Amino acid sequence: MLSVTSKEKGLMVTINRQKRQGLISVLIMFMLCFLVLVVSGCSSSGVKHFMRPGADVSSVSKVAVLPFDNHTSDIYAGEKVRGIVIIELLSRGMEVVEPGEVNRALIKLKIRSLARASREDYKSIAEELEIDGMITGSVETYGISRGISVSYPEVSIGLSLIGSGNGSVLWSTWHTGGGADFWTRHFGVEGRTLDQASRDVVGEAFEPLFSQMKKGTMLLIDDSK
Repeated sequence: MLSVTSKEKGLMVTINRQKRQGLISVLIMFMLCFLVLVVSGCSSSGVKHFMRPGADVSSVSKVAVLPFDNHTSDIYAGEKVRGIVIIELLSRGMEVVEPGEVNRALIKLKIRSLARASREDYKSIAEELEIDGMITGSVETYGISRGISVSYPEVSIGLSLIGSGNGSVLWSTWHTGGGADFWTRHFGVEGRTLDQASRDVVGEAFEPLFSQMKKGTMLLIDDSK
C-alpha cells in the first residue's frame, strides 16, 4: 500500500479548504446576482408630482372626488379608479362626499364637462358641497397587457387636488405602475391582479400629498405651543 506523508496530507487539506472557499465564493456571487435580478426585475413604477409653492394642504379635511376622465378602452375604468381613490382617502382619515351627491351637484350647477370647467365652476362646486377641496383625475392606462408567455396589469393615472378658495390646482401627480415582475417574467408565476395594481398605484400616488399634509399639521402644532 502507498503511504501518505504528513506533508502530502497537509497539501490535500489545503486544496480541500481552497475548494470549499471557492464554492462559497461562487454561492455568494450567485446570491448577489439573484438579488440584483429581483430588484431590477420588479414591476415598473414612477411617481411625478407637483406641489404649488406656498400651498397649505394641511387644512384640507373634506373633499369631493369628481368623475374621472377615461382615456382607455375599458368604459368603466374611470369609475373603477374613482372608487379606489375614495376608499384610499377614507382609509387615510379624509371625509369624502358621497359620489351620488357629487353627481347631483354637477347636474344642478349645469357642469357637463369637467375638462372645460373654470375656476369659478370649481368654486361653485365647493360652495354647493361645503368642502375644502376637490380631487380630479384621469385614467390613461388600465388593463392587462400580454407578452409572449406572460400577462400582467398596467395602470397609469393622473390626480389633482383643487383648492376650494380660488379653484386653482394645489397639488398634482402622475403615476404609472404594474408590469411583469421578476417571478412572472422568468418563472411564469401569477403576479398581481389588475385591482391590486390599481390600489397600489393609487396609494403610492397619494403618498407625497399626505406626507406634505402631515408636515403641515406638525408645523401648526409647533406654532401653537
